[in-house]
Amino acid sequence: MSRIAITAFSGWNDAGEAATGVIEHLLEVWPSRPAGAVDAEEFIDFQVNRPEIRTTEDSRRVVDWPDTQLRLITPPRGQEIITVCGPEPSLRWKRFCDEVLEQLQILDVSSVVSLGALLADAPHSRPLPTSALVEPVPAQQVEESSLYEGPVGVPTILARRTAAAGLRTTSMWVQVPHYVSQNTSPKAVLSLLRQVQEHIGAPIPLEELVEDAEAWERGVDELARTDEDIADYVRRLEQAQDAAELPEASGDAIAKEFEQFLRRRREDG
Repeated sequence: MSRIAITAFSGWNDAGEAATGVIEHLLEVWPSRPAGAVDAEEFIDFQVNRPEIRTTEDSRRVVDWPDTQLRLITPPRGQEIITVCGPEPSLRWKRFCDEVLEQLQILDVSSVVSLGALLADAPHSRPLPTSALVEPVPAQQVEESSLYEGPVGVPTILARRTAAAGLRTTSMWVQVPHYVSQNTSPKAVLSLLRQVQEHIGAPIPLEELVEDAEAWERGVDELARTDEDIADYVRRLEQAQDAAELPEASGDAIAKEFEQFLRRRREDG
């Protein structure tokens, strides 16, 4: 049976550490073993992602380099999973993606799930918006929903590389509230995992993560109660998101609310 790969990279496309958090969760709940790596030497700026030194259980001092790690996960049933996780490369993205692709092909991967998380005007008190889009191969016409134009990160480049190589590739993204972006967001991790679940044969254990997500939401509720401007902004985001679900809603509603919030903050300051 062929394998499925799940990729995530820390950095610009990992708001709230949601994308890498998915892989960390899968590695916690299911057994895994090393399956490969991409050496950081050619691709990582070590002043941005520095090596770390630590002491092992047998008192040896070792240096951990920020390599991209591939691991083979064996769920209780269904396809085996290859996870690809590391820092977003600083250099030579084309060569980096080609090295990842070569290793995925050697490992008999037939489909890829590319994960990402972005900062957005999403209220923390509502289900965090997620999207799942099958990447087109070069000869296909793209869907209107995928006609984004602007800067991209390595998840997008790698997804296009794997799709062009004939691997069925699905890009999954979650929106993370920008006003609580400094810390990890278990609610965003949970939202992505529920999307990933549709591609995996075995049910993913989520009980502890559900509790963490609920605790995170209560914590943000408490934060909002201590800041009237934030509380008012969250209420406006909630109203805008609720209204966006109505047929007559304007797609610019949330952006307008955000502009009004910033204007009020400047006036009060």
